[in-house]
Amino acid sequence: MANQIGLCPLAVEKKATEFIKPSKQIPSQILSLSTLDNDPYNEVMYCTIYVYQGRNKTYEPESLLREALSNLLVHYYPLSGKLTRRECDRKLQLRCNGEGVPFTIATSNLKLSSLSYLDGSIDFGTVSLLVPKTDDENYDKEIGYHPLALQVTKFLCGGFTIGTALTHAVCDGFGVARFISALTELAAGKRELTVVPIWERDRLVGIPDNRPVEIPGAENSNLLAISPYMPSQDLVSETVNVSADTIKRLKEALTKESDFQKESLTTFEVLGAYMWRSRTRALNLNPDGIVVFGLAVAIRSDMDPPLPNGYYGNACIDMHVELTARELNESPISEIVKLIKEAKRKAHDKDYVQAELGNKEKLLKIDDWFGERDDGLMFLTDWRNIGWFGSLDFGWGEPVNLLPVVPSEKAVDLGMLLKPSRLDPSMEGGIKMVMTLPRDAMLKFKEEMDVLNKVGDGAYGA
Repeated sequence: MANQIGLCPLAVEKKATEFIKPSKQIPSQILSLSTLDNDPYNEVMYCTIYVYQGRNKTYEPESLLREALSNLLVHYYPLSGKLTRRECDRKLQLRCNGEGVPFTIATSNLKLSSLSYLDGSIDFGTVSLLVPKTDDENYDKEIGYHPLALQVTKFLCGGFTIGTALTHAVCDGFGVARFISALTELAAGKRELTVVPIWERDRLVGIPDNRPVEIPGAENSNLLAISPYMPSQDLVSETVNVSADTIKRLKEALTKESDFQKESLTTFEVLGAYMWRSRTRALNLNPDGIVVFGLAVAIRSDMDPPLPNGYYGNACIDMHVELTARELNESPISEIVKLIKEAKRKAHDKDYVQAELGNKEKLLKIDDWFGERDDGLMFLTDWRNIGWFGSLDFGWGEPVNLLPVVPSEKAVDLGMLLKPSRLDPSMEGGIKMVMTLPRDAMLKFKEEMDVLNKVGDGAYGA
């Protein structure tokens, strides 16, 4: 297990927020978004922290980032406007008025080393101080809210963090990575972007057909598994380090166990299968209830023609694998991996994608989305490539760590895969798994994770 964050009391003093405007005049217009962007489940803020070590510099990081952001908003000008959802048809729209991006400078009373460079189990109360406050929850529907905000927090050691809040309705993980990469490119002194952003949200607008609307999960709403531990106000998050050697041995064991000779096993598939089964066991979900594994599958290259590299909107289809808790508990990991692979293959079918887009358009019109108890749902998100397109070094080296910031009540049905800290050489090629559960269930989950160390003798399949 990783170290616990939050043992040292963190105090952060924030200066008045300023608004960074595009450095040149931008088009004044109202932009529509895609069907995937308009999904109400995507109208949440991505909050991410990039951790940089201190270096002896004659200039401050905020001055470079402030100028870079102003220049970048000439290209990403929609992010300097306001986002709102129309009452008439439930569609999002971006008003490009060049109002600017909220930008906050803060200082901390600690050294980053006292927080282990944010490498460890996540104390939301601590890390939430390092991301900007956003206006996306209680906003005037006529005015809208800012889709992007940034905060630079400086520590006593000279290190600092960049905290970003960027709405999922405008960018998916790929888009977030493109944006932060472009920001640090300009902050490092480049005059031209490696990849120019492209809007083109009309490429992913669904066409409704005459078939009845399908509400995801509604047909099984009375059959979903429930846990005696949930709902709970006592939630804890844990970070589990999985070494490269453990991942390798798990893949080798699964290859021997089942017929995977003709296709490779991905880290996402094998760890996702293991996490899903371990979470189900930890929550003691009722055996006959349905449990669901959710994953987002990129469809950029499946479009005709493929989406350009500069497209930064949502371009993933949510897929689901369903089993009863008993079936999942008794299944070997290899069989669960096969189901995840099949879901991924289905998402790459062009007809399936068009049908999904059309169905989402129908859901928007009737404004009916499944929202029952989701004890048995685990959606696995992969953060390993968010913010890692090329170098993010603009004078202070590469970030030593990257951390998503998700409130516990929203993270309880999420599993997250992260890159390990650059400061831990023993974890090179490994992965960090983050899970949030009721405190009593977390004890069992950690026992399941400990079994990974015995993968060589086949204990993982028990």
